[in-house]
Amino acid sequence: MTESATNVRKQKLLDVLFEDPVISQALTQINAFVIDHYPDGLRITNSLEGLARESSNDAFTWIESIHPEDRERVRSEWSKVVFGHEDFFESEYRFMIQGEYRWISLKGSMISRSSDGEPELYIAADRDITEERRLRQLLEEERALLAQLVIRDEFLNILNRRYLETKQSHFFRNDGQTPVAVLVLDIDNFKQLNTRLTHHGGDMVLQAVVGAIQTCLSRLDILARYGGDEFVLVFPQSSFEYAHDIAEQILDVVSKVEVPKISDMTISASIGLVHGNPVEGQDFWSYFEEADALLLLAKKLGKAQIQSKLLP
Repeated sequence: MTESATNVRKQKLLDVLFEDPVISQALTQINAFVIDHYPDGLRITNSLEGLARESSNDAFTWIESIHPEDRERVRSEWSKVVFGHEDFFESEYRFMIQGEYRWISLKGSMISRSSDGEPELYIAADRDITEERRLRQLLEEERALLAQLVIRDEFLNILNRRYLETKQSHFFRNDGQTPVAVLVLDIDNFKQLNTRLTHHGGDMVLQAVVGAIQTCLSRLDILARYGGDEFVLVFPQSSFEYAHDIAEQILDVVSKVEVPKISDMTISASIGLVHGNPVEGQDFWSYFEEADALLLLAKKLGKAQIQSKLLP
């Protein structure tokens, strides 16, 4: 096709897009624009402005107005269109408009290319999504907050049983190579404590015990409330020696928790501890059941102690 015929065809397309009143009016609703490449540069026709302006023939000039953090990504996406690898362009980015960066969503398509593959006529539509992005971020933050609330004990502000049930993959690997220790702990004689102290006093004891336990834990150690005065601790990738040492520290700090208004009662805890390298077919709950059985044994043998086991 000769250059003259090409220009005639392009002009017909432009006439349809911007001279036809129905199509032109429709395009104003979506801020459509056409980039018409020609030998001496390019002409940009914007449906909102209703005018044409000329600039250099550098198809990447507009990218300089994109936020530096988005610029290289958009440049890479746009290059695929400019150099003929793709004809459709879609992206979201921050763009400088009247002195401030606004989030823009843009979709465009190459209508035609020259015989050597160079861009010839491109049409696109963009829209300001700044407010939409803000609302989307607020929604994501709210969703994340709700997700945290579901897996945390609201009263003690620690993880709960639902966390253990739904996030097992975060702390338990059954590849036969990753060690883990699971401890089940409860407060000795808590029912009697709760009766003498009333529920309010019992709640104070729970808070004090949890605070004491937390002083013994590292950032990677997990403490969750299983229910009532029963707690689960998980030490991912730990040795048996580490787990047993922390368990002893916990017994010590719990024994130093003061019972409010009752001088003849002391607080202690019993712990069941299992350690191993879980293999396929084992899950967290199989370790939990072993530790829970050891907890019951510790209770029968006099309380305020640790019963432990190395699993094969």
